[in-house]
Amino acid sequence: MKNKFAFALLATLLCSTLCMAQVQKLPAPAKSLGKNVMEALWSRSSGTEFSDKMLSDQELSNLLFAAIGVNRPAEGKITSPTARNFQEIRVFVFTAKGAFEYLNKENALKQVAKGDHRGLIADRQDWAKTAPVSLLIVADEKKFGSSDAKSKVIMGVDAGIVSENVNLFCAGTGLMTRPRMTMDTPAIKKLLKLSDAETPLLNNPVGYAK
Repeated sequence: MKNKFAFALLATLLCSTLCMAQVQKLPAPAKSLGKNVMEALWSRSSGTEFSDKMLSDQELSNLLFAAIGVNRPAEGKITSPTARNFQEIRVFVFTAKGAFEYLNKENALKQVAKGDHRGLIADRQDWAKTAPVSLLIVADEKKFGSSDAKSKVIMGVDAGIVSENVNLFCAGTGLMTRPRMTMDTPAIKKLLKLSDAETPLLNNPVGYAK
């Protein structure tokens, strides 16, 4: 009986440790950083030649906060507006180490898959594989509550807003990105175990210019 209890306790602790290891807390996003809004707009451009320099955890935190970060915790509101505040847009992060979902309420990364899967984001455009980070923007119809034609258009607009947040953040902080629709959608959905109601819409490879 004691052995069974000890085994159960050990299994619980091991499971807890593994679950904690799969979620990486990020540093708090910066409150002040980079160029002003007009300077960022004048600087905005798309690029395709990336340096292999990896973003720091702080830079990644700032980038993801710009995308869908919680900027009004008391109200649960985020940096990118969504229709009726459904917040149906989810952001996944692809790096050489794996694929992660950004948990904006915790400002943390949850590992979804191990290994380098940036090629699925790049698909036929090899240059996109050289970006150290690729952000995948996914619309979740379950959160939106509808999947008719008009709803799909609205979710596409919301995804575009997130992508533009990323574009302006990069322009204002010395990073480079390029918004894209090209990707291996079936393989990505399989890798991330996405349902038919969870649709990858856009992606933004991000890094420093070469």
